[in-house]
Amino acid sequence: MANIKSQKKRIRTNEKARLRNRAVKSELKTAIRVVKDAVAAGNGAAALAGAHHACKLLDRAASKGVIHKNQAANRKSGIMKLANTVVTDEIRAAYKAPEKRATEPKGGTKKAARRAERQKAYEEAAKVKEKNRKATKKAQAAAEARKAAEAAEAEKASEAEEAEESTEEAAE
Repeated sequence: MANIKSQKKRIRTNEKARLRNRAVKSELKTAIRVVKDAVAAGNGAAALAGAHHACKLLDRAASKGVIHKNQAANRKSGIMKLANTVVTDEIRAAYKAPEKRATEPKGGTKKAARRAERQKAYEEAAKVKEKNRKATKKAQAAAEARKAAEAAEAEKASEAEEAEESTEEAAE
């Protein structure tokens, strides 16, 4: 066992990479076996679908560095040659690629999805607050206008009363 901290970390990361690579290689073998079994059974549609899936996995493994890109190309070529022995033009024309899964928000994690939902909720709450704020300002403006009108009426009424009182006093 290493004594240096960086070497200990390197050992841990290498082990993680080894396990990931082993899982990817196992997945590749399974995908290739599916194609070989479909060819052996003479099922052209399954062979074509399996070949496309295996090619996708091989490309992904090559891009991640699990296998070399030339090895991926050679294996794809071999799989397609094998699948083409049972695939006919009718099967090729009838083949429909599987639908892509819905993409997740950027980050692709549950945490990012929750953050996006929370942000959306905040934006909606802000819209509701703004709407309520406008309604409140409108109501306040109407109330102020009503108070001003009532004050003007009261002032007119008081002036009218004063005028009546002054005319009554003048009449007396």
